[in-house]
Amino acid sequence: MVDVMNTFVAIILSVVALTPIFLLVVLLNKIKTPSGTDPAVIKKLEDMDNTIATDTNNALDQVSAKLEDFETRIADLEEKRTNVKGFKK
Repeated sequence: MVDVMNTFVAIILSVVALTPIFLLVVLLNKIKTPSGTDPAVIKKLEDMDNTIATDTNNALDQVSAKLEDFETRIADLEEKRTNVKGFKK
């Protein structure tokens, strides 16, 4: 039973000791990495975003126009629908 308790306490102490060290290493690595705030890169990303948004809007407009055309065709076909006459039972 003492061995189990010693093992449990050792695990807890190692977690308590290793967690701050690990977090310190992570924080130090984040501080050392250069920030990507180059204005040219930001401008390029904004231009790409605008291009994607414009292309998406154009595609959605085309799809909307095709759907409206399809709906008008269906409405025309429904107006032309007639019952077939002349069959005998």
